[in-house]
Amino acid sequence: MARASFEYDEVGNTFYYVLVAFYAFILFPATWLCLPGGAKPETVHVVNEHECQCDGCDKKRRKKAANKPWRRTKKIITISALVVAWAIFAIIVKKTTEIEQVHQDYDPYQILGLDQGAEEKAIKKAYRDLTKIHHPDRGGDAIFFDKIAKAYQALTDKEARENWEKYGNPDGPTATTFGIALPKWLVSKEYGLWVLAFYGLIFMVIMPVAVGMWWYSSIKYSADKVLLDTTRMFYYFINRTPRMEIGRMIAVLSGSFEFSKQYNKEIVERESDEIEVPRLMKFLTGVNDKGKEQPLSQAYALKARTLIHAYLSRLPLESAENVLDQDQDYIITRILRFVEEMVNCSQNLMSYSQHSKITIDTFDNLLRLQPMFVQALWQKNSPLLQLPHLTDYNLQHLRKKKIFSCHDLAIMDSESRRAVLRTLTNDEYRDVMVVLSMMPRLRIETKTVVEGEDDKHELTAGCVVTLKVTMKRSSLIDPQEAGLADQYKAYSSGADEDEREEGEENQTEETADGGEEVKKKKVWTAKNKQSKKKKKAAGGQGPQKKFQKKTTTAPESSSTNSEGQALVKAAEEEEDDEEKNSEVSDVGSDDEDADAAASGNSDSEKEQKAGDSDSEWEDDVASNKKSIFETKNTQTHTVHAPYYPMEKFEWWWITVAYVDKKEKTRQMLTFPQLVKTLIDEQTVDIRFAAPPHKGIYTYNLSVRSDSYMDAEYSVDFKIDVKEAKFVEIKHDDYVDEDDEEAGQVSSEDDYTEDDDSDDE
Repeated sequence: MARASFEYDEVGNTFYYVLVAFYAFILFPATWLCLPGGAKPETVHVVNEHECQCDGCDKKRRKKAANKPWRRTKKIITISALVVAWAIFAIIVKKTTEIEQVHQDYDPYQILGLDQGAEEKAIKKAYRDLTKIHHPDRGGDAIFFDKIAKAYQALTDKEARENWEKYGNPDGPTATTFGIALPKWLVSKEYGLWVLAFYGLIFMVIMPVAVGMWWYSSIKYSADKVLLDTTRMFYYFINRTPRMEIGRMIAVLSGSFEFSKQYNKEIVERESDEIEVPRLMKFLTGVNDKGKEQPLSQAYALKARTLIHAYLSRLPLESAENVLDQDQDYIITRILRFVEEMVNCSQNLMSYSQHSKITIDTFDNLLRLQPMFVQALWQKNSPLLQLPHLTDYNLQHLRKKKIFSCHDLAIMDSESRRAVLRTLTNDEYRDVMVVLSMMPRLRIETKTVVEGEDDKHELTAGCVVTLKVTMKRSSLIDPQEAGLADQYKAYSSGADEDEREEGEENQTEETADGGEEVKKKKVWTAKNKQSKKKKKAAGGQGPQKKFQKKTTTAPESSSTNSEGQALVKAAEEEEDDEEKNSEVSDVGSDDEDADAAASGNSDSEKEQKAGDSDSEWEDDVASNKKSIFETKNTQTHTVHAPYYPMEKFEWWWITVAYVDKKEKTRQMLTFPQLVKTLIDEQTVDIRFAAPPHKGIYTYNLSVRSDSYMDAEYSVDFKIDVKEAKFVEIKHDDYVDEDDEEAGQVSSEDDYTEDDDSDDE
């Protein structure tokens, strides 16, 4: 049987085919990734044509514009490289198509110089003439003489002619030939050692070194790109100080090893730091070397702590070539990630350490840190300083009007607002309105269910409760009402139109003293007064009494005075949902009793109910799968942060705590959950275990912004936990076949013995 033979590509024809395949395998994906895409669609329904013109925002825009020339140059270089790459690919393809086929079929007539089908006499005559000329003894070519003899044999010998006609070769079937797309010199003895050395250099030196460098650099960091040494330091100080205040947290954050040149090669240590940093410390309070506490007392930690305090105090830095500003930007852009790492460390300590005494106040302080760093303000500062162009002089007039937050300023009518900010120019006042329209307002709705159960609204002891939190975002102030209609496009969505229609129905007109003109109050100011009037007119009606109780208890759940009125509305809606849930659960229990009493129900009805429950369960599973695998954009709404070096988007922290009204304490029930995809409306599922005993329990839902200081929402909700149902498990009577057979045999034996005794 013929064997396969391999031939190396001496000419280089086969190599072009391999080159085209590998080149296309790299070129096509690279072209898809590097081609400039089209304009990305806006992720937010608000498109601001005239941005805030404050100094901080203008500086960030200039810094962003300074990078555009490089981006444009990078784009040109990328396109040029792609054009060159495709030109090379076209040349290779053209070269491949021009490769000549060297393979030819064996033709003995052509070798002898005869026409097809020549007679035997002509064949013999041609053979004799050619042998006289090409015989080796007469100086002819031996190789060509062998071809002549082989051709003559193929035409005259019967067996050889049959092989030629059948296999194309007078010798019979030949070996299959495979071409190798490599030149033969690669495996020759002359160059074999060099080729082997080249392979050894790549696979035994370069690749292991590259993989080792990548591995040893990656194991230094956690999954969140934080040094493991920094994470260990966070664990140490959090465990040492379970009840940690904000000042202590800032000191611990300044000790992060990412700010040390020993761990981070990007850090630059200058001789001027020994002069400029102590000079800056004189203008700050609360900055010290922390004694001998390591690593907080080291020079890099002291410098980082000084720059952080200066940033939160909005203190300008004086240094040559703005080197301290560069160091401060480097620290602030990484500090938010370290705060999240501290939150994760606190969660792990509470979960896995039995001796940890971390309080809920520690988590509250950690979540307050992020908006402080985004807005460059201390916790003690007024939230109104988040607005541009406002100074301490403006704050004095605002306090006299009992305006303490951005929410209080937003709910004012336009004339009163402009009067209290009369010191601002029209352009500055317009900037304030632009920022107020960028700030968020949340409407929170909660609902508790037990997923996977027939009575999902009935909560029993020890069950897994799913709290569905629906957050609906809108602007703190309507741009059209604020006179900014020319700045926005496509502002109104369906939900916003419904809210505005509801607001127009609830608006009331009040006449000022002295017969002044009538002014329409906003929805958030008129709703409370109307609810109070309704409560007074309710009298002794049962449902009205319940409503009165809800409205009186709702403000107690508010964590900030700035959002009190919005929280009352959220709490009212939450109580209404609870009443609906309780009614549904009562109706469900009555239906179950009726079904149990009616024993004459048909099997078809039972199967239909089972099918309905199965379909509901399948819908829940399908929705859960969809939420798990669905990816959303984390670039939500742009935050007005003129002092923050980078662009920031709105994210939200959600926590649930158990409220003990007797002891007036709160206990952490679920760890903080970060929501990064809220644009207009989003529902978040939070799961926790119900208490082991029946009763009515009060919980507190807290929603905090990681970008704005006064955007905090707190909603109390109650759950009615009932006793767990006893499920009786019926077991069928099971009898072992072996035991049954053994019993039958023993009974037969006894019967036989009795018969024998009777016979005797």
